[in-house]
Amino acid sequence: MIKKLLDQSIFRYGIAAAIATAVDVMVYFLTFNYVLRKADFYFSPSVVISAPTVSLAFSYSCGLITNFTITKFFVFPGSDLRTRHQLFRYVMVAIIVLGLNYIIMSGLIKGLEWYPTIARATAAVLAGFVSFAAHRVFSFRGNDVVNKLK
Repeated sequence: MIKKLLDQSIFRYGIAAAIATAVDVMVYFLTFNYVLRKADFYFSPSVVISAPTVSLAFSYSCGLITNFTITKFFVFPGSDLRTRHQLFRYVMVAIIVLGLNYIIMSGLIKGLEWYPTIARATAAVLAGFVSFAAHRVFSFRGNDVVNKLK
C-alpha cells in the first residue's frame, strides 16, 4: 500500500514538476534574452542585480504558481489542510528551494561557466528532489495523507 501510494505520488509530482519547470525555464529564457536582453538591472548606480538573478526571481514565481496549483489538485488531493495553509507551507518550502536553486545556478554559471538557461534547468531538476520530499511531508500533509501512509 505504501509503495503504491509513493510510486503514484512520485509519478504525479514528476508530471507537475515537469510542467512547472517547463514554464519556469521558458519564462527564464524569454526574460533573460528578450525582456532584459542579457543586461543587468540597475536600481541605482550602486545597486545592480544581474540579469540571471532578475530572470530567476520572475521565472521562479511563475513556476511556483503553476506547481502549487497542479500539486494541490493532482498530486496531493487528499490533504485536508485549508488551501491558505497549504499555500503558506508551500511558499515556505519554495523559499528554501529558491535559495538552493540560486546557489546551484550561481555555482554552475560563475564556477563552471555554464550558459545561464542550461544552469537554470539543471538547478531546477536537482532542487526538485528536495522539493518533493518537503511538500509531501509538510506542505500537503493532512489526516487523509498521513492515514494512507500508515
